[in-house]
Amino acid sequence: MIVSLASLILWCVWFVTKTLNEIFSLRKQETHITWSQIVLLAAFGFWIVVLVCCINLKKDNPADTAIVGVFGAVLGWIFQDTIKSVAAFFYLRANGLLQIGDLITVPSRNIEGFVRTISLTTVTIENWDTSTSAFPTYILHAEHFKNSQRMIKGKTLGRLMQKTFIIDSGWIHPLTTNDVKRLHQHLDTDRIFKQQEVVSDKLNIEVFRLYIYHWLMNNPHVSQQPRLIVRWLEQTSEGLPLQLFVYLTDTMLDAFEWQQSQIMEHVVKALGWFDLQLYQSPSGYDASNSNIYLTQQTADYHKKNEENAKLK
Repeated sequence: MIVSLASLILWCVWFVTKTLNEIFSLRKQETHITWSQIVLLAAFGFWIVVLVCCINLKKDNPADTAIVGVFGAVLGWIFQDTIKSVAAFFYLRANGLLQIGDLITVPSRNIEGFVRTISLTTVTIENWDTSTSAFPTYILHAEHFKNSQRMIKGKTLGRLMQKTFIIDSGWIHPLTTNDVKRLHQHLDTDRIFKQQEVVSDKLNIEVFRLYIYHWLMNNPHVSQQPRLIVRWLEQTSEGLPLQLFVYLTDTMLDAFEWQQSQIMEHVVKALGWFDLQLYQSPSGYDASNSNIYLTQQTADYHKKNEENAKLK
């Protein structure tokens, strides 16, 4: 009788909380979802306790002890993800690591989007393509994730842009007098920079790096804090990599990508001014338009085959 009553109470609680979850999920009211799940878990725990008490197991009986142990192990195995998610939920909320509306990234699961709902067991994400993803809450506790909400709200110094351009080493050379004159016409910089940095006998890659740094320093969309770095990386078999480490003040995705694209386009455009080129692996087009000729005459394979036939 008692077991039936406890089961009936559990079913009623489950039905009510399920209905409330559907309503509050539409309204995105995180608090009501959480409390309804807590009530459901408490009711389920109460049902387990009542069930164990009604069985009237004896501590001195090894068989009863084994039954309790097996029953507990099975329940722990079945609800392990739920238990871990509940613990992760309270950890995240107690430390203020996650809020509804935050932009988060979980690199190991290829997850990136805005948090739409948070519950004891599940986190729902709205992806960039407006689709929805859901995953257990314990993932955000067991694995690394990045919360970009402070950066999106402008509470940081900017959004990081990190790009690398591989320069073909074969185009590196000192600037000539003609190169200096040509660069003075192309470069839209102040006169002091041109007089001090754009001089003959300097390597074109050196002046190019200084120009890009100077141009970024005067870009209104670039933050000079916490750091602005334009540096050469270690030489590779493809060429000499130039890395830009820049923080942009436009942190929203569309504005950030627009400014990032404009900076990349300006770098590619400036390469031509300094007589530099990006490295690109040779393609079929490069091979067919090569300027390398080993002989003045093309090979006549038909003639060679005829000579081999005569020898036979």
